[in-house]
Parts: sequence; C-alpha cells; structure tokens
Amino acid sequence: MLSSIHLAFCCLGKAMIQFAGFVMRFCVLRNGFVFPIVILFIGFNSIEKVDAQDVRRTTELKSTKDETFFNYKDLRGWHAKDMDLWSVEDGAIIGTGGDAKIKGNQFLYSKIPVKNFRLKLKVKQVPYSANAGIQFRSSETKQSGQAVGYQADVGKGWWGSLYHEHGRGILARNADSGEEYIYREGWNDYEILAVDHQIWLAVNGRITVALEDPDGELTGLIALQIHGGPAQRVTYKDLELMHNPRLTLAGLDGDELKKRLKRFNSEKKSNQ
Repeated sequence: MLSSIHLAFCCLGKAMIQFAGFVMRFCVLRNGFVFPIVILFIGFNSIEKVDAQDVRRTTELKSTKDETFFNYKDLRGWHAKDMDLWSVEDGAIIGTGGDAKIKGNQFLYSKIPVKNFRLKLKVKQVPYSANAGIQFRSSETKQSGQAVGYQADVGKGWWGSLYHEHGRGILARNADSGEEYIYREGWNDYEILAVDHQIWLAVNGRITVALEDPDGELTGLIALQIHGGPAQRVTYKDLELMHNPRLTLAGLDGDELKKRLKRFNSEKKSNQ
C-alpha cells in the first residue's frame, strides 16, 4: 500500500514537472517572466527525487527470505579450510572429525554477506560438554581460516551467550547459568536477530541476550563452528535466513525487544 502511494506521487510529480516546463517556455516567449516558474520547477523536481528515493528505500528494506542460503543437499556456496570435517546428511550440516580430536577451531562459511537479518536454525551437539557456535557479521582470516566477529555460542556453560571470536571476547552471558531450558545432546531452537547495532539471541523460545553494541560490526559473513578439542559431532539443521527482518523474536514485538536491550560498556571492558 505504501509503495503504491509513493508511486502515485512520483507519477503526479512528473506530470507537474512537464506542466511547469510548458508554462516556463510560454512565459519566456511572451514576456521573459521566468524566475517564479524556475523555482516551481525546481521544487517539483526535488519532490519527485525524494519520492523516488522513498520508493527505493521501501523496496530495499522489504523483508525477504534468502532462498540461496542453503540448499539442504550439499555444501555448494559454503567453504572451509578443511572441508573433510563437514558434510550434509538428511538435509542437515554435520561438523565432526569422527573419533579424532579437532585441531583448533574450524569454521564453515556461507558466501552470503549479512547486514540486518534473522537466522533461525536447530542445533544439536554431542557430547554436551563440547563447544561450538554460529558466527555472524564475521570476517575470515584467509591464511588460517579463523573467524573474527560475533558468535552465538553453543556448548556447556555457554549456550545462548554472545561472544566476539578472536576479538573482544565475551560480550553478554545467558542469565540461565544452569541451562535449565537446554536439551542436552538434543535439538535446540536457536534464533539470531541483528538490526543495526542491536542484537538479540533466543534459545528454545527464550531471549538469552539483548545487547546494543555501538562498536560492533554491521556487516559480514555467517559461519558454523566446530571448537578445537575432544572429538565431537555438531549438527545444524532447518537453517532459514531472512534479510531486513521485522523486529520480532520469541513472540515479542519491537517495543518489548527494545525494552530488554542493555548497552555494551566498551570502556569497562577495556579496563578489565
């Protein structure tokens, strides 16, 4: 509806510009009286430009599901330093080294950059004591394959917390320290909502982090992690990526989500 109104104004603006142009030529031919008409012409032209910009902005900010993010069949469009650790089984992405230890943190990157987005997925990790995570707005260190940027954490003692991988460290902890609502070695619903400098995490329908981080990255890549250490198997499935999402999460609307926000104190962090 909003786009239709803007388009109508654009059409009206063009008609008025054409009319003003005609009047201006007429006035010049008859008596050289052109100054007020020039002002009118410029004003109408400015209106047209503003309305056109608004239409483009409305179109650009339309919430869209990314149909190319993951095809549920193979890892086309994804890459990792060691692809032998990653596979697709029954529509899910598996990260494991079998019975072998994982040598350093390993990351599987999507090729699609994200800015304002909502990512929904399910995560299962065995054993429960292991650790993994979901990178977002991150960059890849090409030589080592390591990630730099935000991580929605997975693993005993860390589920639902927000970490900054290879950077500022822990940014916000899940208040549910006992992880009462985590299905240990079972499927857990995970949601990440990032809009400008505001970030929310939710696990199993409960908000675990609501942070305003003025110093954080605004764009980057999504990546899935297997943490270095003991043998483990982490599974990510039902991945759904939405660009320019509506401000809603875990049944809460934008006003409720904003009320929960806490501002990250970078000065306090630097003094620790």
